[in-house]
Amino acid sequence: MAGITHLKEFQKPALRGLVDFLENEKKDAPSIGDRFLPDDQVYSTTFAYDVIKKTNHIAAMIGYGSEPPVVDRDAVAHKMGEVAKMGLKYIATEEELLALNQARNDGERQAMIERLITKGSDLVQAVQRRVDVAKMEAIAKGKFEYNKNGVKIVVDYGIPAEHKIVLTGDNAWSNPDKDVIGDLIEWDNLYTETNGKQADLILMSRETQALLLKNAVIVNEVAGKDSGRNRVSVDELNSVLGGYGLPPVQVVTHRQITVRNVYTGEDETVEFFPKHRVVFVSEGLGNFLYGPTVENDFQPGIVLEAYDNREPIQSILRVAAAGFPVIEAPSLLLHADVVEE
Repeated sequence: MAGITHLKEFQKPALRGLVDFLENEKKDAPSIGDRFLPDDQVYSTTFAYDVIKKTNHIAAMIGYGSEPPVVDRDAVAHKMGEVAKMGLKYIATEEELLALNQARNDGERQAMIERLITKGSDLVQAVQRRVDVAKMEAIAKGKFEYNKNGVKIVVDYGIPAEHKIVLTGDNAWSNPDKDVIGDLIEWDNLYTETNGKQADLILMSRETQALLLKNAVIVNEVAGKDSGRNRVSVDELNSVLGGYGLPPVQVVTHRQITVRNVYTGEDETVEFFPKHRVVFVSEGLGNFLYGPTVENDFQPGIVLEAYDNREPIQSILRVAAAGFPVIEAPSLLLHADVVEE
């Protein structure tokens, strides 16, 4: 059968090289999640379950509602394999294979090959985005949630109760006269007392930053009470906060992502950073663990493979990985919900 696997571009060394290139490209521009939950590798086939079983501060797996109960150890171990596994595929149709193998010249043939290579790159980058979302959910929510394919599981990483702050009523940051600087100083002191060090970064959304830019206390710090101004610039805000010795602020510009649900085929929006949450975080929080997969010759990491089918006639590009975010020091997170939703 004249599929794609006979072509050197779709054989194992070339596809491994493509994945390595995309991984190195991502390392050159690390995300927030990469900084605080860097990638690591383990070789246990039940690594995600082992994390749950051996880590005291992580809550038990939860099955609820009409979902299949996931409570006993054997069931949890089985389901965790599904939770940790990520995979997507692209099917090259018979028409695409005809176009490839009946190309009128080398240029036309190479263009079709490059089109399929681009599809493979898209698959790898889709898994990378899934990993980024999992990292940010762990950082910004303190939980890993999975609700797919009839399995509903929540892993709570056990952020200390005193590090979960909720502001309501006039005490919320939606009140333009609220002493937001006092709040940040108080949380900074609490974080430092718990961990013996300041946070490396304060994360917030654009919406939360917008409240600070119009906050009367901030405006008065910059311009004085009788200035007539009703807002400050981002640089002025950062200068004020820095003057109080607070950790630097980084704005999370994108709080959600649209991804394809591999079970339904439908696009879905995943919010990984709550709209009005302020997060104090430090390096040393944990890791994102990649575990072994059969597709990757029982090695950890992302793998891209190609194979041909005869019935129906298809060539398939498939990406796979197994991974799970692990928070080893939950006290290095502090969450403050500054507006009552």
